[in-house]
Amino acid sequence: MNYLKNIFTLVLLLTSLVITGCGEGVVDLEEAKYEPKIVIEGYIYPAQKVENIKITRNFPLEQDIDVSGVLLTNADVTITDAESGKVYQLLYNPAKFSFEYPGSDLQIGYGKTYTLNVKAVIDNKNLEARSTTTVPLAGLKAEKTNLGAMAYREKDESGNVKKFNLKFTPSDKCEFYAYSVEALQASPQSFIYDNAFNDVDSNDVKKDLDRYRHEWQGIVNAKFDAPSINMNIEWHAIWFYGAYEVKLYAADRNMTDFVITHTDVMELDGNFHEPKMYIEGDGIGVFGSAVVETVYFTITK
Repeated sequence: MNYLKNIFTLVLLLTSLVITGCGEGVVDLEEAKYEPKIVIEGYIYPAQKVENIKITRNFPLEQDIDVSGVLLTNADVTITDAESGKVYQLLYNPAKFSFEYPGSDLQIGYGKTYTLNVKAVIDNKNLEARSTTTVPLAGLKAEKTNLGAMAYREKDESGNVKKFNLKFTPSDKCEFYAYSVEALQASPQSFIYDNAFNDVDSNDVKKDLDRYRHEWQGIVNAKFDAPSINMNIEWHAIWFYGAYEVKLYAADRNMTDFVITHTDVMELDGNFHEPKMYIEGDGIGVFGSAVVETVYFTITK
């Protein structure tokens, strides 16, 4: 999920600046109107602890950003279980720069609905934002959790480039799936310099190591009633020799729409708009949920 989170964090930073534009992608900053907003980035998963709920704030474009002031460490953050009505207080974890629930009585369930509510003071204003997610239903199951080993761009007997294939049973009624790929042994020494997609040297790799380490891909409008779904892991997601971890996600509506729209924020006439976000009140961002499966593979020399 790390790469997906990096994508979302970048988009949230951009959308936290209230801007208008017209013409061929030209943004008129002089007419931009700043409004203080709570910025939410959080995801919950069945059978996993509620953690890494990031709560930050936006800033006007002309203001120098004080990094220490980005985090809303004193925010009042809760999660409400719609079925029981019980409210759970989240606490700030300074080691992770995020909020989490410290107890063990909050069990995220398949198909259940949860609301995140955040209260915070920004620029001497009392702000409140909330978002609701319904966790996808159970069902996601990878056919294999270990896809084995393969040489980089290995070919079959016919000379065709082979690919790792993710075959899985879908979660009931879920139509969007994504996977993130993380190179677990990423370094300038393990980088595939004779790769087919880019010509870089060790300095480039050092500078952009995290960008090469994480990749992701999604599939939209999947047939949830199909007995199984196949997704190939494309070679442009592979930049290192060694072990890889793949996180396969069956996503809720909130995560789905944000992923689909975050790269398409400019209209044909050049006007900009925000990604699709289901945040009520004084907030922007994404609070979503997903069912997760973990798969591994190895790239050999």
